[in-house]
Formats: sequence, structure tokens, C-alpha cells
Amino acid sequence: MNSSPNLRQQAKAHTRVALKKSALKLYSQQGANGVSMNKVAKGAGIAQPSFYNHFANLDELLEELRSELTERYMGPLRLAVVDMLSKVDQISDQQFKHLNRQFLRLIFDAAFQNITLFQHLIEDRPRFDAKNTGLAGMLLEVQDEWAQAFNQGLELSGRCVQASTLHLFLDSVSAQVHELILGCHEKRYSQEQAIETLSSNIGKMFDELLSKK
Repeated sequence: MNSSPNLRQQAKAHTRVALKKSALKLYSQQGANGVSMNKVAKGAGIAQPSFYNHFANLDELLEELRSELTERYMGPLRLAVVDMLSKVDQISDQQFKHLNRQFLRLIFDAAFQNITLFQHLIEDRPRFDAKNTGLAGMLLEVQDEWAQAFNQGLELSGRCVQASTLHLFLDSVSAQVHELILGCHEKRYSQEQAIETLSSNIGKMFDELLSKK
């Protein structure tokens, strides 16, 4: 049996992965302005014309990479927030606070897995909000995922929150989380101090959002 077609498919899949790794490395180091087709191809060890054997254009590569990163980031977090919100009436305030802290630690751990990527996402977001393209639009996609996860958890707890109220809550939480992650990275305070502050602030906002007295 001729295995060459299968070997070619494996080689193509390997190069496709290498291209995405190259793009991620470039973005993590230089942000959106540092990512070009030529640089991505060179980082993957191929000539630029060969890029088109794997992706139609750079945007297609970045959209696929963004989707993969969003799922990798949101997978465990989505489960955690749905679980926390769905059982809010069945647990004590202390248990809820404990779950809240665990949830925040997951967010911090995810950010610090590639803190330079996180920094560039924050820096590039204002310039790319309208387009919502490439890796620079990842935070917007994550925000949409948060809204869906919160809605699911709230529905499981028998609650319904207006979309505008939920988005205001999420925007406020995200701004605090992003700022304190960067503050930890700059060593202005410890991660535990940041999580304790966030837990207190977000806990109050949760109480108002969920009408949990």
C-alpha cells in the first residue's frame, strides 16, 4: 500500500500547526502590527508562497488560531462559572466565596500561561474593536462566551437577567480583572492580594446581579 498520500497529509498538518505556532509567537512578542504572512511563514520554516497551500490568507490563519485559543481558555472557565451560578441557592455564602476565589485563580492562571500574549490583547483591543478580526478580537469573543456561560448558569438557577445588565456587569468585572492581572505581572502586589480584592468587589456585584442577600 502506498503511504505517501498519508505522509503528505501528516506533513501538511504539521506545517499548518507550525504556522499557527509561529503566528502566536510573533503576536505574543510584537502584537498585531508584528504579524505578517512573510514572518509567519519564515517562523514555520517555509517560503511565503507555500503559505497558500495551508491557508487562503493571513486572516484565515488568525481566525482559526483565535477560535482555538478562545476555546482553550474558556473551556474550564465556562464549566466553572456555570457550576458556580447554577448552585448559588444551594450553597452557603462562604461556599460561594470559595468558588468565586477558585474561579478567579483559574482566570489568573490562564492569563499567566502567556502573559505577553495577554498584554498585547489588552493593548490592541481599543484599535481593533470595530473590526473584531484576528487575535486582537479575542477578548471580544471571550466576552461573548462569558455572556453565554453566565446566561446558562443563571437559567439553571431559575434566574433571568436583562442583557444590558449582564453586559454592564461583565464589562465592569473584566476591567478590574485585566487591570489587576497586569498589576501582578508588574509586581505591584501579589496574586493572592489581587484575588482577595477582586473576590470582595465581584462578590458585591454578584449579590446585586443575582439578588442574593
